[in-house]
Amino acid sequence: MTDIYKWLFGPKGRAALTDPPSVLWDLPDELAGHRSAISGTERPIVAMASVEAAPERLQASQLGGLPWWPAGERYPTAADGRTPLHLLLQLNLADIPNIGLLPNVGLLQFFIAADETYGCDFTHDDRAPGFGCVYHHDLARKAAELDPHVLLGPEFSPLDTPLAARSLLFSTATMTVDPTDYRFPKLLPAIFEDPELLEAYALWHASVPLRLGGYPSFVQEDPRTEAKRNLGDVALLTLDTTDGIMWGDAGAAQFMMRASNLARLDFSNVTYNWDCS
Repeated sequence: MTDIYKWLFGPKGRAALTDPPSVLWDLPDELAGHRSAISGTERPIVAMASVEAAPERLQASQLGGLPWWPAGERYPTAADGRTPLHLLLQLNLADIPNIGLLPNVGLLQFFIAADETYGCDFTHDDRAPGFGCVYHHDLARKAAELDPHVLLGPEFSPLDTPLAARSLLFSTATMTVDPTDYRFPKLLPAIFEDPELLEAYALWHASVPLRLGGYPSFVQEDPRTEAKRNLGDVALLTLDTTDGIMWGDAGAAQFMMRASNLARLDFSNVTYNWDCS
């Protein structure tokens, strides 16, 4: 496992999780005068990378595959109430470094539908008939015996291998505000109002494709307009196109929620959105 970590997390590792652009170095000359303002937007993230190795236990953190599910509890379904959703991501919170975002106990799962939009409703950003986010606090419960032929045969999926679970590895990092975030003009007004600086920032800015926390990233535009600010300002999860996952034409998926719901560990109103070019 040490070799895998070096391969992924080394200074120039495959996932480059510890080497995102930093406000302390590698800042273009034209942005140097704005170093302090840019630094002020930094937020912690948990960077993730998936590997082809299968998880060693059913309650492990994983991308795709068969989820752990407690016996006797109703499994997530699509809007028809019958078609089961398939697992997109499962996070064992005990595995995740603490950045003040999530508790360190329990299992957080993200489920999506196996349709052409992966369960997303592009006309109603606050509704997703084919999506479910579930938090399990008690992992000592007996596991249900799930039928893989029913749950793991999606016709459409952003995952390259939805039937084969991929293990997840974690590291901490930081990121500055994404130029597509609706708050960018207020956080960095001098850069936003100067087209040349804005272009320089967009070219410099990069973020870890799979992450918890930080800021969301949008391929087209931020759906949180003035009329839809209730979609949430907590960037719970970002899954960008990368090794093992592809959203349409190289898109990105965002899972956002309101801070008040997160404080109660209420994941029933997580906003699910993905867009592509």
